[in-house]
Amino acid sequence: MTEKPYDFSENQKVNIMIEGMNTCWKDILHMATLHSFSKGQVVDQAADGVYLVKEGCLSYSCYLDSGEKRILYFVGRDSLCNEAGCMIHLKDRVSFEFLADTQVYTFPPHQFMDVDFVRSYPELSINLSQYIIFKRIYLSHFVANFSNNKPVTRVAEILLQLYESEHGITISQLDIANFLGLHLMTVSRALAQLRDENIIGKITKNKFEIFDPERLAEYAEW
Repeated sequence: MTEKPYDFSENQKVNIMIEGMNTCWKDILHMATLHSFSKGQVVDQAADGVYLVKEGCLSYSCYLDSGEKRILYFVGRDSLCNEAGCMIHLKDRVSFEFLADTQVYTFPPHQFMDVDFVRSYPELSINLSQYIIFKRIYLSHFVANFSNNKPVTRVAEILLQLYESEHGITISQLDIANFLGLHLMTVSRALAQLRDENIIGKITKNKFEIFDPERLAEYAEW
């Protein structure tokens, strides 16, 4: 078994893609079932268990009281997803969209509330607690950081992170607006500004063109 839980403080910066946070859970893959999802597939009201991403990535969204769906973060390789939804029964408030062909290991939800399991695998319980706390801090820091920046800066940072991601993610303008909590017209104006300076090209679900990443990084204030 893994001797030491993940050291979050040394290995993770604030990024739109959360990955590599729960590698130690690979020690108990014999308790999980492997599932495959196609790019673009959406799973609403997931109740089948907790996912550990093997390959690919997904967006994790919640439904607001108004019925609007809001992307909270993106999950990549070796990170868990849906743990909170299973533990506190929020299956009707969450949604996943797979942004690439993705394979996930699915652990049964009752396992995370099993006292004998916690006693048998204390390092996994510690890792899970750290992970949940990290995501709370991550979301708070992410929101605070972005709220202090201009819309074009916020949009540029998202584009730059997607550009530098190894997953080849393409998302729509609506997805960007959804994730940043901005009006679609505001995102459209920011993209037009970057496009007018020949920094980017088309940004759609099917096409993602970055012509000048160095200038984009300047706008993102990296």
